[in-house]
Amino acid sequence: MAEVEAAEAVSPLRAHLTRPVARSAHHLDHGVIGFELGLGYPHVYRLGLAVGLFDRLTIGATAHWLPGQTAPGWSPTVALAFYRGPRLELGATYYQLLFPPETTEGDEDGEGSSDPFAFERRAHYLMGTISFAQAWFTAGVDLGWARGREADPFPQDTLLQDPEAPPYFTRDRFAGGLHLRVGTRRVGLVMRGLFPYPMVELALGVRFGAFEMRSRGEWWRW
Repeated sequence: MAEVEAAEAVSPLRAHLTRPVARSAHHLDHGVIGFELGLGYPHVYRLGLAVGLFDRLTIGATAHWLPGQTAPGWSPTVALAFYRGPRLELGATYYQLLFPPETTEGDEDGEGSSDPFAFERRAHYLMGTISFAQAWFTAGVDLGWARGREADPFPQDTLLQDPEAPPYFTRDRFAGGLHLRVGTRRVGLVMRGLFPYPMVELALGVRFGAFEMRSRGEWWRW
C-alpha cells in the first residue's frame, strides 16, 4: 500500500518532467547539462556550463575571453521559466557581459595635463523573454533592464569637484534583444543580439542527459 501511494505521489512530477516542451535557447530541461561555445562581440569567445532543474530553473557560469586576455573573466547565469510548452515559452534571465577596459582622460592638476586611466566595464542584464518554437527552430524577443558603466563625458570637471570620483557613471537603461536557436534537443546553434550595451554572438550548444527523466539519446530529433 505504501509503495502504491508513493508511486501515485511521484506520478504528477514525472508527468510534468516528461511533457513535450520546446527546444529552448535559454532554458535547459530537468537533469540536462549544457555546454556552450560562443564567438562574437564584445568577447572573442565564451565558454558556458549550466544545468537544468525541474524544467524551470537553469543555473550556470560563463567564462569570457576578451581581446588580449590570457585568462578569462567569470560571471553567473540564471534563467527562470514561468511557462514552457511545445510551442510557447515565457521566462526571465539574468547574466552579465564583460567588455574590454574603457580608457578615459583625467585632469588631475587642473592645468591641462591629462593622464589616461582605465576602468573595468561590466553590464548586468535582467530580461523577460518570450519564445515561439516550430520543429527545429525557436525564436523570440528579450526585453528588460540593463545596468552598466559608461565613461564620464567630462572627467576633468568631475575631478575638479571630487578628486576621488571614478571616471565613469553607472546607468540603468531599457534593454532589448533577439534570439534564434536552430537544432535538435541535443545540439543547436544559437544567435543572439542585445542592446544598449551591444552584444552579438553565434554559439554552439551541446546538451547531455545527466539525471533527466525524459528519454535519453535521440540526437537527431527536434
